[in-house]
Amino acid sequence: MDLYDRSGRATAYVDGQSLRLWNGKRIGIVQNDALYSLQGRHVGYVKSGWLRDRSGHAVLYTPGATGGPLPPLPTLPPLKPLAPLAPLAPLMPLASLMPLPSLSWSPRSLDNLLTY
Repeated sequence: MDLYDRSGRATAYVDGQSLRLWNGKRIGIVQNDALYSLQGRHVGYVKSGWLRDRSGHAVLYTPGATGGPLPPLPTLPPLKPLAPLAPLAPLMPLASLMPLPSLSWSPRSLDNLLTY
């Protein structure tokens, strides 16, 4: 799943349970609809084509995402590198209940979200 930021720039993608930047660097873990930092902190949600912060605000989107702010047209993404094998994900805490999806963009960037 390719993810774009609020300006339409290809920013990250989901590869199995890994959230990766376009250079292939693993920056997060996706389990079910929850997004975790590499340290195991619950930082957001991935659902209906949106990556959202814990308040329900949109951070990234996929083309065809529903139920959020009006996304810009995505730019043509660069080629993805071959990703190395991901290490096994640590046991994650249970994610909190997802709030109602917001129709606004989050004040957090992807970097800020994952270091939250």
